[in-house]
Amino acid sequence: MSPIVMDALESTQYQHPLLPLSTQTPSRPISTLLRTLLPSSPSSLNTSPQTLHTHRTLPYTPSQLYTIIADIDSYRFFLPNCTASTITHWTRPAASSNHKPLPTQADLTVGWGPFTQNYTSRVYCVPGSLVEAVSGNAETGIEKEVLKGLGYNIDGTGSGKGRGGEGKGIFESLVTRWTVRGVNAPEGWSDGSGQEWAEVELKVQFRFADPALGFAVGQVADQMAVRMVEAFEERAKRLYGKNSKTTKEMDVRY
Repeated sequence: MSPIVMDALESTQYQHPLLPLSTQTPSRPISTLLRTLLPSSPSSLNTSPQTLHTHRTLPYTPSQLYTIIADIDSYRFFLPNCTASTITHWTRPAASSNHKPLPTQADLTVGWGPFTQNYTSRVYCVPGSLVEAVSGNAETGIEKEVLKGLGYNIDGTGSGKGRGGEGKGIFESLVTRWTVRGVNAPEGWSDGSGQEWAEVELKVQFRFADPALGFAVGQVADQMAVRMVEAFEERAKRLYGKNSKTTKEMDVRY
């Protein structure tokens, strides 16, 4: 799940000043706003797929970070511009299985002033290590047998291919993948407790159905993945009480 669109619009606002927006104005689609930001030449719009990629090493266990990322219902409390987030469907493990129900679909609403947008994502979780959200015609990259073993009902293609209507009007395709794994504390950053740290990686691959959205995001793409990770890091600090001075950004790349 990734409220990338609104993050982009918030930054784009400073590059293309608009008239003040009243919070009493009825909600309108994001694309309405973006039409005011378009360059005069349609050929200058970015219509190619884009990828954002970042990772950090943080003083939390993989289980702690996975729990925050998989708790989609709570996104509205800490993700920038996310106004609503709801898990709508879950797996149904067999009674004889040791697996707990896992999210399979979620709805997200992102908003900025009177502009809002809703979209639905198919969700795949590998407990303790991976959360992936897929919209539009994108497909999950998780192995079919792994998902089936966790209780996911993969469609007839066996690949988790997108179904029509999901994310309609926003994304032609979107894959947001969070991966966490245990690592040793970086040299010089250990508190002596021997506690395992975690490396968290975020990779977002997307193509917008509307070139206007691609244009807006393209202006600030190098900032958004970092802001997403920072939001989850701040959530971890609030929940688990780590001091910000113990965190260290190891690498960021796009």
